[in-house]
This record gives sequence, structure tokens and C-alpha cells, in this order.
Amino acid sequence: MILFLLINLAQAQTIVLPPSPFGRQSRICPSGNNPYSVDGYPGTPFKLNIFRDLFKNPDVLARKFKSCRTDKHCIFSYEMDIYETQIRQFDNLISSCKNFTGTWFLTYGGKIPGPSIVGPTGHESFVRFNNKIGTKFIKQSYAPCIGKRSGRPISVHFHGSASLAPFDGWAEDITCRGETKDYVYPNNRPGTGWYHDHALHITASNAYLGLAGFKITSSKAKHGGCGEPWNLENIEEKLMMLSDKVLNNRCQLFSDIFGAHKNDLYGDINLINGIPFPNMPLDPKWYRFRILNAAVSRPYLIKIKEQVNPKSFRDIAHLVCKVIASDGGFREKPVQFSKRGLRIGVAERYEIVCDFTRYAGKTIFFWNDKDDMMKKVPYFCYSHLLSKSVISRKTSPSYPKFIESQFNPRPVMPLTQVLNQTDIDKATKMISNGEYHRVMKFGRSKGQWTINGETWESYKIAAEDVGQNTWELWLFETGGGWFHPVHLHLIDFYLLKRDGGYGIESYELMSPKDVFYLGPSNKVWAIARFGAHKGDYMFHCHNLIHEDNDMMRAMRIINGKDGKNAISAQQYIINPLANIIYNNFRYANPMLGETASKPTTRVARHTVNHINNILKLNLYRIFYPLPADIILTKNYTNPWTSKWCPV
Repeated sequence: MILFLLINLAQAQTIVLPPSPFGRQSRICPSGNNPYSVDGYPGTPFKLNIFRDLFKNPDVLARKFKSCRTDKHCIFSYEMDIYETQIRQFDNLISSCKNFTGTWFLTYGGKIPGPSIVGPTGHESFVRFNNKIGTKFIKQSYAPCIGKRSGRPISVHFHGSASLAPFDGWAEDITCRGETKDYVYPNNRPGTGWYHDHALHITASNAYLGLAGFKITSSKAKHGGCGEPWNLENIEEKLMMLSDKVLNNRCQLFSDIFGAHKNDLYGDINLINGIPFPNMPLDPKWYRFRILNAAVSRPYLIKIKEQVNPKSFRDIAHLVCKVIASDGGFREKPVQFSKRGLRIGVAERYEIVCDFTRYAGKTIFFWNDKDDMMKKVPYFCYSHLLSKSVISRKTSPSYPKFIESQFNPRPVMPLTQVLNQTDIDKATKMISNGEYHRVMKFGRSKGQWTINGETWESYKIAAEDVGQNTWELWLFETGGGWFHPVHLHLIDFYLLKRDGGYGIESYELMSPKDVFYLGPSNKVWAIARFGAHKGDYMFHCHNLIHEDNDMMRAMRIINGKDGKNAISAQQYIINPLANIIYNNFRYANPMLGETASKPTTRVARHTVNHINNILKLNLYRIFYPLPADIILTKNYTNPWTSKWCPV
């Protein structure tokens, strides 16, 4: 990991000043251009001029090629270069930054965040990533990019996808300078996903420096999907990728991973889509917000507040907003925004719809509150502020409205196809009896972050007999001093119970999840059916500092009949698909040689013929069975099948 250009920490001081003019969350604010700190975490040594930049949705990546089967299932291809870029991201926030060179970032396609990859549900995607990180910013090479290889290693994880193991972003499946790796993704369900770096031991710094972007799988008809519920098709969307940064005294990103940021990295500058404290003009109408926490360590407690007067703010989100989706896509039914706010740990995503029709001419703020489940999280002068919106006085009868009673088409929810109420009832009974299939304890041992007392470096599989297509109940625990956002690759799951904190929040209950917030002294029970694929997959704390320091383990998905809860896979074992679609051990190895990165000069040319050949591999046949498979299984159900519409 690299140590960025550092300010002199010995000069840092705590300065007590009047509160922020936009409400008070911290009594500590910078006075002019001076070093300061909050709870031992250094802040940016400049005065911040907030709300000077305009909100913008990330750019959308253009498709290159399209190839389709005779049954109209298709694959779309994309290509992205990864390289270092200087961007003048903070000139309006900090006038002194104009005196220095632009801030260095690592970027997907030269953008912060990377361009959004938007594609239709039910159709695959091929994404080629070329590592072109040079030596202008990061001079040295890092293992294993040494010897005949060189440069800064990267590994791309599409977070929110049941990808085959070699395309999942295994931490040691890295791409060095001058190399290329191709990823193939299934896109079997709609949802707000994201792609980000996952390279072993340097994920935190790679992501902090900018390697993240949205990956939206859309069921909108205009994107090639089969349509969305609740009249969402034409409601305007705002994508909100949240993160926090801290700068040094030359306006470069600052990180002290051996000192102040050894266990957590917190900054005093909140960004949305890489824009610090943006102004977000809105009209008095319905909006859909896709909210992603892409910070390194910081959790957010989202609220929306109306400014009543210069010193008074009123919560309104619980009056005007509903939560419609989470990490794994749509809920079956929307739920009212909680009065306590929307807690969103690192890597969690939520989609909300909000009705601002009665707020014409009003000023509102997206707000970051704090509660007792967020112990030890420092709040700098403006940590409570995310964005500011002055709502126009424009009115139009043509503005599309959210219609909760509109269920045609119904929300696409694959999790309901593989986990039914009988499964949930059995798991709930196990909880009441003090039973579970596995326990995962997130903690510290001799100063080391561990899961069940082991680390990634111990090379021990934490769960090596998880049966494909079986469901299991896992118990997660942590101690009283720390919280952890827990992420399981491959699967979506339901949270059934939380001991500690506020229990399962209304927006978590029966929401498909792939990350959850494990608060201090919490116990959380989660149920998942493990599939669709076999192979080795990671699970870890998504506080990237903890992850880089080996709070990460692996699980191995094997034949269902050999799993711990084999009886729960009976319906799949007798299915004639068992030896056809389900038998994908060929791609169970995340380090499969033929899918590994290669020198860019040696990879196949990115042509429509190459994409057509990828489609013919039928890598995701479990989601997209061939016409012959459908005839073979006419008396059976493949619960993993994804619906698709012609594009």
C-alpha cells in the first residue's frame, strides 16, 4: 500500500470554533488554512467553501458490440482503460487548491467516478479492463507485479452479481501494468450494483484514489428490460455515490495508513459522484435516488431536512420518501422511509423514491446524521452535510408519479424464487432454538483483524462444504468496540434477526441484501440459498482498511448432495438439469488460467466475432437455458432462470 503525500501530523491541532452555519454536528471547524484534527483523525488544512459545485450524474459508458442467440438472449460488450489522472476536483471547495497542480486519482476511463455501465436485465455483458496505470503518479511496482510483470495491480469486482468465480474479482486474480482481463457478467436481476477494485492488500488505497463506478442492471423497457413496477419507467433518477476524502496541504488525497488511519480512514470532505458537497437543483416532482456508500470506512445515516430558517431544520424524508430496493434489487413492496433515517454501511445500496411536489421554492438538504450504532465515527465540521437542493417553482401535470398500486409488471425478485416462506419459517425456528448452520465471528486477535480467529493469509477456507442450491442460516457476531459492514460475494440473502442496536430496520426486513451493518456487540442471523454457481468466493468486512488487513475469508460451494444442509437441495438434485446446467465446476476456480489477465498485446481483438464466440460458450446457462434445456425440463422448475425480452 502507498503512503500518500502527508501533512506534518505533529503540527495538527484541535481548534474550537463556532458551529457550522448549516446546523451543528461538530464543534470543531478549521480556522482559515490551518491543520486540525477531530478525535485523532486529521482534517483538510484549508477552509472549506461548501455548496459551490453542481451535482451531476456519472457519465454512461458506450457499448461497443451486441450479439444475440436465436431466442433473443444477447450479450453487450464494453471496454475500459484504467490509468492515473490529474483532476481539478476541489478548486471551488478550496480556493488555495488553484495554486497547486490537479489532484491525482486512479480512474476508470479518466472519470471520477468511473462511467456507469447500464444494461438490461436478462442479457449478459462482456467488459474488458486494460491496466494502463503508468509511473507519473505511482512510481513503484507492487507484488505480484514484479519480475517479468510490473506496475500497480488491480482486480475488478462487480459488486452485486452472481458472477462465475473467475469473473468475480478474487483478490489475488490481479492484472498488472500493460495487461488486460475480460469479465463476463450475467445481469440476471435488476439492481443498483457497482464495480470497484479488489486487489489484495491495496483495495483501500485503490478505491480511495477513485477506482469505483456504478453498474446498473435495469428492467426499464427503454433500456431493453421487460418493464418496471410502480410507474418507475420515466421517473427521473439521481445516482448518488457517497464517499469521504481528506486532503494534504498541497490538495492531494491524504492517507496515513500506518498512523491515524491504521484502523479506519475518515475524511472531512463528503463527495457525491466525486463532487464535494454539491448543489443539486430539483423540481417539485417525484425522483428516484440510487444511493451507494463507496467510502473506505464511513457509514452514513441518511436523512432529508427542510430548512425552516437559518438555524432550524425539519426532517421530511419519512413524510415524502419510500424505500423500494436494496443491494439485491427490488423489494416486494415499498416501505416508508424510517424516522430514524436510512443507515447505509460501506458498500450498501438503497433505492428510494421521494415526492417533492409540495416543496416548491423550499431548500432541502441530504443530511448525514449519527446514532449510537456508529460509535467512534468522527464528525468534522461539515460531516453532517451531503448536498443542498433549492426546489424550483416549476409545475407540470406531465411529471410522472410513483404509483405503488401498479404491479404490472411485478418487481423482478429472483430471491423469492429460491427462498420461500417455508425455508424462512424453518430458519426462524432454528433461531428460536439457538441453532444455526455456521457462525462467523468478526473480531481482533493480537491486534489482527480476524474472522473466527483466522485471516486471509491463513489460507484456510472458512466454509468449505456449502452445498450448491442448499440454504443455510449463518450467525454473525462482533464485539463491543467495533462495527463491520459484512459482504458475502455471489449470493443475496435475507436478514432475519439482529440482537443489539435497533433490531432489523424496516427497510432491511425482507429486502434482498449482499451487505449488512454489523454494529458493536451485534448478532445478526441471515439466510441464503447458495448458488447459482459452484466454486470459491470471498466474504469479508467491507471497511476496506479491515479488509486489506486480512479480515477476509473464503467459502467453497460444492455439489448440493455433499453440503451441510443437503436435504434443502433435493428438488435440484433430482432435477435433470443437475448434470447439465448446474454442473459448472469448469469455472469453479477463481484463478482459472485461461480467464486470467494477459499482456494486452496477446488478448483476442475486441470484435463482434469475439463477442459472438463468448456468447456461444453459454457461461450463464443456469440463468439463460437453451431452447433444448427448456424442453428437457418442462416438468421441472429451474429457479435460477432469468426472464429476458428482445432488445
